[in-house]
Amino acid sequence: MGRAVIAGRARQQAAGGFAPTIEELQAAGVTSLRAIAEALNERGIPTARGVGEWKAGQVRRVLARLPA
Repeated sequence: MGRAVIAGRARQQAAGGFAPTIEELQAAGVTSLRAIAEALNERGIPTARGVGEWKAGQVRRVLARLPA
């Protein structure tokens, strides 16, 4: 797969799948990347690849992909 295709999929997942949950957490006062990652793990939300647990760096990358 080309990089453009992978990047496009990542943007779609960030905007459609993860953004509403992250925005909900932020509105509730959960603002640190680590705390957001922990909350996503507690809710059982799978990572983009569907394996492993959320980490702060993954949350940072998702937030960076969201439209401003």
